[in-house]
Amino acid sequence: MLETELDSKVNVPDINMKIGMEGKTVSRLAPGGKAIFETGTEEVFSQHEFIDENQQIVVTKLEGNKIIVKLK
Repeated sequence: MLETELDSKVNVPDINMKIGMEGKTVSRLAPGGKAIFETGTEEVFSQHEFIDENQQIVVTKLEGNKIIVKLK
């Protein structure tokens, strides 16, 4: 039998986001994609609908390391 023990850890990036922060989509959110904020580029997810590239967005919810946005 295999007796290999794994003791590695996953590094979760520290997100410096707050609800209400505004940004702009870099790619289409279908429902996930990239957006740029004053703190840098982040992977974000649309709250309800698909959002096209170059649209103004606002952060509505933070779920762990998941950033939820909607159109501004």
